[in-house]
Amino acid sequence: MAFFVFILALLAVGVGLKRIGLGQDFAKSLNLFIIYVSLPATVLLLMPKVSFTSSALAVILTPWLLLPISVALVWWLTRHQPTEVRAALLLVVPLGNTSFLGIPMVTALLGAEAVPFALIYDQLGSFLILAIYGTVVVSYYQTGQFDWSAIGKKIVTFPPAIALCAALIWGEMPEFVIPYLQRLADTLVPLALVSVGYSLTGLAGLRDRLFLQAVSIKLLLMPLIVFLLLSPWQIDPLAMQAAVLSSAMPAMITAGALAIAAGFAPALSAALVGYGMILSLLTLPLIRYLLSMSG
Repeated sequence: MAFFVFILALLAVGVGLKRIGLGQDFAKSLNLFIIYVSLPATVLLLMPKVSFTSSALAVILTPWLLLPISVALVWWLTRHQPTEVRAALLLVVPLGNTSFLGIPMVTALLGAEAVPFALIYDQLGSFLILAIYGTVVVSYYQTGQFDWSAIGKKIVTFPPAIALCAALIWGEMPEFVIPYLQRLADTLVPLALVSVGYSLTGLAGLRDRLFLQAVSIKLLLMPLIVFLLLSPWQIDPLAMQAAVLSSAMPAMITAGALAIAAGFAPALSAALVGYGMILSLLTLPLIRYLLSMSG
């Protein structure tokens, strides 16, 4: 409970800093530090501790199984909508904020033991889906063709992906390095949450019905589907809970930024990131409670 209050406080700090007026580059600078320093350090520390058991593999497969389901739901939801709206929802509905918000929330609701499962969901699921599927969506709806070289370049040059490969090849980091990596990794949660709070914004021209439908799919239907998919299998309860909570995260900030930059329904895209994040602070603890009741 104390950590959850800490999360709310850091979000409030971000909102307060925005009111001071530090400029748009402030959140961008925080995000770059997270991507190039905090997240790679976290990956180097925690990934070697992951045992690739059937439970871990189930967590890795979960976002890939959700992808075609969420795409089909978006296709149906946008059957009478303009192309730009479909393109926006194809980006922001399948892709969740499983890093910046996901890791802190999993930590708060499930404990530090669940973080390795949240990490593999993010790194081997959300990130790869963003790099491959996200690039395909943007390329197709902007130009009508796919840029496969851009996809490959994005994957091999992304710092957390490099750290992931290093962690899988090297294994446990040398003991004298661990305290320094830990200090860098400890910056992930506060910086990410301040950045998220700073990015929250009021929006005009919101498509109320479509927003409610899309955010309901993202925050409520997706975790229900994951729960139904994983329940029949004998996997670690903590792994299952981490997978369900990770699937219940709001839209990924990067996916929203891609949609806005490409001109795909900017107001709707931003709403699903910003307002979805606020709503998730209510839905995630509720889902955690339901999981505890079901177990």
